[in-house]
Amino acid sequence: MKIRCIANTGASLPENYLDRAVNRTKETVFRLTVGKEYVVYAIDEAEGKIWYYIGDDNFIYYPQKHCAPLFEVVDNRTSHYWRFKLWENGLLEIAFVHWLNDPYFYEKLTDREPAEVDLFNRIKALMDAEVETLPEVAEEAEKELATAV
Repeated sequence: MKIRCIANTGASLPENYLDRAVNRTKETVFRLTVGKEYVVYAIDEAEGKIWYYIGDDNFIYYPQKHCAPLFEVVDNRTSHYWRFKLWENGLLEIAFVHWLNDPYFYEKLTDREPAEVDLFNRIKALMDAEVETLPEVAEEAEKELATAV
């Protein structure tokens, strides 16, 4: 799935996405470039808000969560690597299986745990190639993912 940034400020967000406690206000400028396309590595939905996990303009080694209303979808093909999970608390997540099977995967990734960083980098490369290639080429790349388990 690929999205294009259509706005990069809090002023463009619906009120329900704003949260002063996490510095998401009308004045916030996000690390995004209007017009730039981003690959989506995961999606979550909670309380009617949808979030895309992408490598934003400040990408270091893990995807950042960004508000869906800042983007338009330009390629709506879902990743072959995605799975869906509805958590007991009502959170819906769409991500690769390793992320969904470990409720602390994202925290381990942001804490620079070597296994999670390596795994994300491998899957990121596959997902990046997937959105840029024909479906039959992506099937070949899936064999690489099998060794990441």
